[in-house]
Amino acid sequence: MLIDDEGVVRQERASAIGELVRVVILQKVDKLNDFKHLYKKFGGDHLHELSRDEIESECPNWFSRWIVAQTFTAMSLEAFYYDYIQNKASKNQAEKRRTPSERFSFICHDLLKASPVKVVDLVNKVSLLDKTRTHWAHNKSSDFINYRRVKDFFSPDECVEILIEVFGLVFEYDRSYIFAREIHSILNQVQVNAVNEIDALSP
Repeated sequence: MLIDDEGVVRQERASAIGELVRVVILQKVDKLNDFKHLYKKFGGDHLHELSRDEIESECPNWFSRWIVAQTFTAMSLEAFYYDYIQNKASKNQAEKRRTPSERFSFICHDLLKASPVKVVDLVNKVSLLDKTRTHWAHNKSSDFINYRRVKDFFSPDECVEILIEVFGLVFEYDRSYIFAREIHSILNQVQVNAVNEIDALSP
Protein backbone atom coordinates (compact mmCIF):
# COMPACT_ATOMS: atom_id res chain seq x y z
CA MET A 1 0.00 0.00 0.00
CA LEU A 2 1.27 3.47 -0.97
CA ILE A 3 0.48 6.28 1.45
CA ASP A 4 0.80 10.03 1.01
CA ASP A 5 2.00 11.13 4.43
CA GLU A 6 1.94 14.94 4.30
CA GLY A 7 3.53 15.01 0.87
CA VAL A 8 5.91 12.10 1.45
CA VAL A 9 5.00 8.92 -0.45
CA ARG A 10 5.87 5.73 1.38
CA GLN A 11 5.06 2.06 0.92
CA GLU A 12 3.65 0.30 3.97
CA ARG A 13 3.09 -3.18 2.59
CA ALA A 14 3.43 -5.06 -0.68
CA SER A 15 0.66 -6.98 -2.45
CA ALA A 16 -0.09 -8.47 -5.85
CA ILE A 17 -2.96 -6.09 -6.66
CA GLY A 18 -1.02 -4.44 -9.47
CA GLU A 19 -0.19 -7.77 -11.10
CA LEU A 20 -3.81 -8.93 -10.88
CA VAL A 21 -5.05 -5.68 -12.45
CA ARG A 22 -2.44 -6.08 -15.19
CA VAL A 23 -3.98 -9.43 -16.16
CA VAL A 24 -7.38 -7.73 -16.55
CA ILE A 25 -5.82 -5.00 -18.72
CA LEU A 26 -4.21 -7.64 -20.94
CA GLN A 27 -7.61 -9.30 -21.50
CA LYS A 28 -9.00 -5.98 -22.70
CA VAL A 29 -6.01 -5.30 -24.96
CA ASP A 30 -6.14 -8.78 -26.49
CA LYS A 31 -9.90 -8.50 -27.00
CA LEU A 32 -9.34 -5.17 -28.75
CA ASN A 33 -6.76 -6.76 -31.05
CA ASP A 34 -9.20 -9.56 -31.89
CA PHE A 35 -11.94 -7.02 -32.53
CA LYS A 36 -9.68 -5.10 -34.93
CA HIS A 37 -8.93 -8.36 -36.76
CA LEU A 38 -12.64 -9.18 -37.09
CA TYR A 39 -13.44 -5.62 -38.15
CA LYS A 40 -10.83 -5.62 -40.90
CA LYS A 41 -11.81 -9.07 -42.17
CA PHE A 42 -15.60 -8.83 -42.06
CA GLY A 43 -16.32 -5.10 -41.92
CA GLY A 44 -18.01 -3.19 -39.13
CA ASP A 45 -21.50 -3.60 -40.61
CA HIS A 46 -21.34 -7.40 -40.49
CA LEU A 47 -19.79 -8.08 -37.09
CA HIS A 48 -23.17 -8.49 -35.40
CA GLU A 49 -24.01 -11.25 -37.92
CA LEU A 50 -21.13 -13.49 -36.83
CA SER A 51 -22.04 -16.59 -34.83
CA ARG A 52 -20.14 -17.69 -31.75
CA ASP A 53 -18.55 -20.50 -33.78
CA GLU A 54 -17.39 -18.07 -36.47
CA ILE A 55 -15.87 -15.74 -33.88
CA GLU A 56 -14.10 -18.60 -32.10
CA SER A 57 -12.81 -19.91 -35.43
CA GLU A 58 -11.13 -16.57 -36.07
CA CYS A 59 -10.28 -15.73 -32.45
CA PRO A 60 -10.04 -18.90 -30.33
CA ASN A 61 -9.52 -17.02 -27.05
CA TRP A 62 -12.33 -14.48 -27.52
CA PHE A 63 -14.83 -15.86 -25.02
CA SER A 64 -12.30 -17.25 -22.55
CA ARG A 65 -11.09 -13.68 -22.02
CA TRP A 66 -14.43 -12.90 -20.35
CA ILE A 67 -13.80 -15.63 -17.78
CA VAL A 68 -10.21 -14.55 -17.12
CA ALA A 69 -11.18 -10.87 -16.83
CA GLN A 70 -14.07 -11.60 -14.46
CA THR A 71 -11.99 -13.86 -12.24
CA PHE A 72 -8.98 -11.57 -12.02
CA THR A 73 -11.12 -8.47 -11.51
CA ALA A 74 -12.76 -10.16 -8.53
CA MET A 75 -9.35 -11.29 -7.24
CA SER A 76 -7.95 -7.75 -7.64
CA LEU A 77 -10.83 -6.31 -5.64
CA GLU A 78 -10.60 -8.94 -2.92
CA ALA A 79 -6.88 -8.16 -2.50
CA PHE A 80 -7.70 -4.46 -2.36
CA TYR A 81 -10.46 -4.92 0.24
CA TYR A 82 -8.16 -6.82 2.56
CA ASP A 83 -5.28 -4.36 2.14
CA TYR A 84 -7.43 -1.28 2.62
CA ILE A 85 -9.39 -2.56 5.60
CA GLN A 86 -6.22 -3.75 7.31
CA ASN A 87 -4.62 -0.33 6.85
CA LYS A 88 -7.63 1.83 7.69
CA ALA A 89 -9.27 -0.31 10.38
CA SER A 90 -7.38 -3.34 11.67
CA LYS A 91 -6.12 -6.79 10.73
CA ASN A 92 -9.00 -8.29 12.74
CA GLN A 93 -11.50 -6.31 10.63
CA ALA A 94 -9.70 -7.36 7.45
CA GLU A 95 -9.94 -11.01 8.43
CA LYS A 96 -13.54 -10.78 9.60
CA ARG A 97 -15.80 -13.18 7.72
CA ARG A 98 -17.62 -11.17 5.05
CA THR A 99 -18.60 -11.61 1.42
CA PRO A 100 -16.68 -9.43 -1.05
CA SER A 101 -19.67 -7.11 -1.49
CA GLU A 102 -19.98 -6.81 2.31
CA ARG A 103 -16.29 -5.88 2.50
CA PHE A 104 -16.78 -3.23 -0.15
CA SER A 105 -19.88 -1.91 1.62
CA PHE A 106 -17.89 -1.71 4.87
CA ILE A 107 -15.18 0.30 3.10
CA CYS A 108 -17.70 2.65 1.49
CA HIS A 109 -19.99 3.25 4.44
CA ASP A 110 -17.81 2.76 7.53
CA LEU A 111 -14.35 3.83 6.38
CA LEU A 112 -14.92 6.29 3.54
CA LYS A 113 -18.27 7.60 4.77
CA ALA A 114 -19.26 7.81 1.11
CA SER A 115 -22.68 8.97 0.01
CA PRO A 116 -25.02 5.95 -0.14
CA VAL A 117 -26.47 7.29 -3.39
CA LYS A 118 -23.02 7.16 -4.98
CA VAL A 119 -22.23 3.60 -3.96
CA VAL A 120 -25.48 1.63 -4.28
CA ASP A 121 -25.11 0.78 -7.99
CA LEU A 122 -21.42 0.00 -7.62
CA VAL A 123 -22.03 -2.30 -4.66
CA ASN A 124 -24.59 -4.16 -6.79
CA LYS A 125 -22.06 -4.52 -9.63
CA VAL A 126 -19.45 -5.85 -7.22
CA SER A 127 -21.98 -8.34 -5.87
CA LEU A 128 -22.89 -9.56 -9.37
CA LEU A 129 -19.22 -9.80 -10.30
CA ASP A 130 -18.57 -11.96 -7.26
CA LYS A 131 -21.44 -14.28 -8.20
CA THR A 132 -20.01 -14.56 -11.70
CA ARG A 133 -16.53 -15.30 -10.37
CA THR A 134 -17.93 -17.91 -7.98
CA HIS A 135 -19.69 -19.58 -10.91
CA TRP A 136 -16.32 -20.14 -12.60
CA ALA A 137 -14.10 -20.72 -9.56
CA HIS A 138 -16.49 -23.15 -7.85
CA ASN A 139 -18.22 -24.61 -10.87
CA LYS A 140 -20.50 -27.55 -10.19
CA SER A 141 -22.16 -29.83 -12.69
CA SER A 142 -25.90 -30.30 -12.90
CA ASP A 143 -28.38 -32.04 -15.17
CA PHE A 144 -27.98 -30.59 -18.64
CA ILE A 145 -31.53 -29.23 -18.85
CA ASN A 146 -31.08 -27.47 -15.49
CA TYR A 147 -27.62 -26.02 -16.15
CA ARG A 148 -27.62 -22.26 -16.53
CA ARG A 149 -24.77 -20.03 -17.55
CA VAL A 150 -24.18 -16.97 -15.42
CA LYS A 151 -26.56 -14.18 -16.37
CA ASP A 152 -24.26 -11.26 -15.65
CA PHE A 153 -21.44 -11.98 -18.04
CA PHE A 154 -19.05 -9.04 -17.64
CA SER A 155 -16.82 -8.37 -20.64
CA PRO A 156 -13.15 -7.37 -20.25
CA ASP A 157 -14.22 -3.79 -21.00
CA GLU A 158 -16.88 -3.88 -18.27
CA CYS A 159 -14.37 -5.39 -15.84
CA VAL A 160 -11.96 -2.51 -16.46
CA GLU A 161 -14.85 -0.07 -15.92
CA ILE A 162 -15.69 -1.67 -12.55
CA LEU A 163 -12.08 -1.26 -11.44
CA ILE A 164 -12.11 2.38 -12.61
CA GLU A 165 -15.30 3.04 -10.64
CA VAL A 166 -14.05 1.36 -7.47
CA PHE A 167 -10.62 2.99 -7.37
CA GLY A 168 -12.04 6.32 -8.51
CA LEU A 169 -14.56 6.30 -5.66
CA VAL A 170 -11.93 5.35 -3.10
CA PHE A 171 -9.56 8.10 -4.15
CA GLU A 172 -12.39 10.64 -4.25
CA TYR A 173 -12.99 10.07 -0.54
CA ASP A 174 -9.46 9.16 0.58
CA ARG A 175 -6.75 11.29 -1.04
CA SER A 176 -4.06 9.63 1.06
CA TYR A 177 -4.56 6.30 -0.75
CA ILE A 178 -2.50 7.20 -3.80
CA PHE A 179 -2.44 3.62 -5.06
CA ALA A 180 -6.10 4.13 -6.00
CA ARG A 181 -5.16 7.31 -7.87
CA GLU A 182 -2.41 5.53 -9.81
CA ILE A 183 -4.51 2.49 -10.74
CA HIS A 184 -7.40 4.76 -11.70
CA SER A 185 -5.13 6.86 -13.92
CA ILE A 186 -3.61 3.83 -15.66
CA LEU A 187 -7.00 2.24 -16.33
CA ASN A 188 -8.43 5.48 -17.67
CA GLN A 189 -5.51 5.70 -20.10
CA VAL A 190 -6.18 2.12 -21.20
CA GLN A 191 -9.78 3.12 -21.98
CA VAL A 192 -8.70 6.22 -23.91
CA ASN A 193 -6.20 4.21 -25.95
CA ALA A 194 -8.86 1.62 -26.81
CA VAL A 195 -11.35 4.29 -27.92
CA ASN A 196 -8.70 5.94 -30.09
CA GLU A 197 -7.80 2.62 -31.74
CA ILE A 198 -11.46 1.83 -32.47
CA ASP A 199 -12.06 5.33 -33.84
CA ALA A 200 -9.06 4.85 -36.13
CA LEU A 201 -10.80 1.88 -37.76
CA SER A 202 -13.53 4.06 -39.22
CA PRO A 203 -12.83 5.38 -42.73
